[in-house]
Amino acid sequence: MKNILIVGASGFLGNELYKIFKKDSSYKTYGTYSKNENSNLLYLDVTDIESIKKVFEKIKPNIIIITAALTNVEYCEESKENVYKINVEGIKNISNISKPYNCKVIYISTEYVFDGKNGPYSEIDEVNPINYYGKTKLSGEKVIQTYIRNYMIVRTTVVYGWNLESKNFIMQLIKNLNENKIMKVPVDQISSPTYCPNLASMIKESCDNNLCGVFNIVGKDVMNRYEFAVKSAEVLNLDKNLLVPVKTENLGQIAKRPLNAGLKIDKIYKKLKCKPVNVHDGLIEIKELYDKYKSNNCEDNSYE
Repeated sequence: MKNILIVGASGFLGNELYKIFKKDSSYKTYGTYSKNENSNLLYLDVTDIESIKKVFEKIKPNIIIITAALTNVEYCEESKENVYKINVEGIKNISNISKPYNCKVIYISTEYVFDGKNGPYSEIDEVNPINYYGKTKLSGEKVIQTYIRNYMIVRTTVVYGWNLESKNFIMQLIKNLNENKIMKVPVDQISSPTYCPNLASMIKESCDNNLCGVFNIVGKDVMNRYEFAVKSAEVLNLDKNLLVPVKTENLGQIAKRPLNAGLKIDKIYKKLKCKPVNVHDGLIEIKELYDKYKSNNCEDNSYE
């Protein structure tokens, strides 16, 4: 049995990974939180070396999956010092402390390491982040490659799914359209929407097979954000007329976005039995969960 530690298990992807590994008796699964307290998880602050040491000494991990990061792109642009402490120095701290344990490290990265001029991108295309979030995640990748011998870097993007505590794109869309709010959606941000449970399953199988190196793990489709929103509204029976297509330059966002992005999945597709799903199939699963939620809250069918 291997001891696996999911750093950031209280987050959206981390929670999904925690659940899927818990089901496999060949792993002893542990997870951590830093702000969202959870009695099933261990406290770990990536900026506090003693906090990391305490967890490592307790569980002696064989495998670490690092999902913890500051991912709000706008916040990252405005709070660079704090973001660097978590997204870069935090990764160094974990990497240093993991050395005596000879751990395998799986690091969750992003398509934002690319500039979005010539996507979709393969794993060997030249990186060139254009916002601070992307720069810190690329620095995190380099830390892992420098400090860790047995590593896997997972580049993903636009991770969506049903989770009432998450602010992922789908949950924002459901909330806004249920409240009859107009939602401006960029028509020129092209990416690879990734269904969270599918992503977690692919990472799990990658771990089972001890895959090493850099891998794009995203959904099967490449589409712009407005296209994704319209398809989502159609499948979920929401009013797509509330969706307004706009160009990114008119959204007033602080951080630059890679526009013509998305990730190629040829490499991971050949390695796994669990394949990337398309947007439609991911949305169908969300619809089932959303319909069940509505039926259980029939007095007030609005999403809160």
